[in-house]
Amino acid sequence: MAKGDDEKRLRRDRAVIIAVLGVVLAIAVVLLALYGREVFAFLTNGHLVQRQVERLGPLAPVVLGILVVAQEVTVIVPSEPLELAAGYAFGFWEGALVYLAASVVGCVVIILIVRRWGDRVLRLFLSPKRRAQLAHLKRSQRFDLAILVAFFIPGLPKDIMAYFAALAGMRPVHLVAVTTVGRLPSVVAATLASSYAAAGDWRATAIVFAVTAAFVLAGMLVYHRVRRRSA
Repeated sequence: MAKGDDEKRLRRDRAVIIAVLGVVLAIAVVLLALYGREVFAFLTNGHLVQRQVERLGPLAPVVLGILVVAQEVTVIVPSEPLELAAGYAFGFWEGALVYLAASVVGCVVIILIVRRWGDRVLRLFLSPKRRAQLAHLKRSQRFDLAILVAFFIPGLPKDIMAYFAALAGMRPVHLVAVTTVGRLPSVVAATLASSYAAAGDWRATAIVFAVTAAFVLAGMLVYHRVRRRSA
């Protein structure tokens, strides 16, 4: 009888979590449909971003940091528009530093969320066997490297990977270091390119994107090699 009650409670909790996630996703889709194009156009327009920075004054880095943290934690929208906006707003050095500092905060928030609710979610959706496999995965010497290399690949959901690494039990210091280093190529390329674009140096912008493409290709080759060795 107790086992039956546990099963009912488990199914109920799963249904609640799925329903909540469904509502959040539906709200996000509606907001993106209504405002996503305008927000994207704003973040990738250097003149508009710089004007907004002038209006915000000293609060501008704080506002950008809050947006970066929100983007990482919600994992709903891509990070690239904010990376470009950072370069437009503050130039290469300050833009990259503000973005990376906020990214560290976002990673810490993800770790705290996983510590608070991660074990419960794993128990709800994974069998004991799967949880044991996940625990074994984090003990692999190549796990940190695989996550790091995966961060270099464009198009992969970096923030979801951060949640996965946290759920797998990667040490917080390692996770912050891996995600920060893993974001460096994208952040450096985007902020450098947008800072050149804001200055009207389109040749330098094109060179940055070409070098980034070469770096990404190399990262993909390394990633596939790591996967083959791990198989």
